[in-house]
Amino acid sequence: MTAIKTKINILLVLSVCRLLSSSVLLADERCPGADLSPPPVLKADIPKISDALDSLQKVLDVPIWEDSDDYRQSLRNIFDTIPQKTKLEQFFQLLFLLQKKIPSQRLPLTVNPPGITDVLLAAKVFTTPDFPKKITSVTLSKDRAGKTSWLVSFSDSEVRFPINKGAGFSAWDQGMCQIAKELVFYPGFSFSIRKARNSANLIVENFDKVEIFGSFGSRGLFTIDLNYVDLEKVEFIHGTDEGRVTARVAKREFRENRHSGLFKFVGTLIPNTSRQRIDW
Repeated sequence: MTAIKTKINILLVLSVCRLLSSSVLLADERCPGADLSPPPVLKADIPKISDALDSLQKVLDVPIWEDSDDYRQSLRNIFDTIPQKTKLEQFFQLLFLLQKKIPSQRLPLTVNPPGITDVLLAAKVFTTPDFPKKITSVTLSKDRAGKTSWLVSFSDSEVRFPINKGAGFSAWDQGMCQIAKELVFYPGFSFSIRKARNSANLIVENFDKVEIFGSFGSRGLFTIDLNYVDLEKVEFIHGTDEGRVTARVAKREFRENRHSGLFKFVGTLIPNTSRQRIDW
């Protein structure tokens, strides 16, 4: 990583590193909703999830589930825990469960509607059917190095998903209210899922073609306003509604809003990792 030599550039780097962070922040009356909890997680019907998986398995002729106590317990570990996992984590945990079950020799494997839609709706990982109905296919594949990845295709060239039913998540930081409002997906949205090596955490990484839209920035030494950041990695922290989120300023931000050449260089170069509530 290129060193930033001058004092003012170092200060700018520090500002950029923090402006995406909303972790461990105290609620502030200047930032309404900063202390609100995420919306309640909808209670999933595990028998309905099992039925949807069974129907999908018959269509695909690929083992993705089994009628056993162990498998039903795996579903309960995702959808019936105390405290409950967030909807976002449940979504990725379900895909990871399928990833472990599908034989590698059957990859790549593409799942189309209505099979995949029925599974997601039964799992209640979305508050409304609008978003899953825009999914046209979900593909699990493995590269030559043996690494698996997921590719999600949509019916539209841009799909915007309102966070927290449109209310977003907010936090006071850097002298202003930081608000994450929407997830923005593009054709080629992809990611990989794995378990953390030394904990029960789930890691979703190598995100591509997804951004967070909102009101971000800084007031004080530097005045910076941002709308788009790239999501790169999320580590869901076991037993909490929080995650370690890695993001950086998105290229779309510089296409749509004016910034200095120095900020453009620094903003895309340096990612930021913060611990914060994470859901959709």
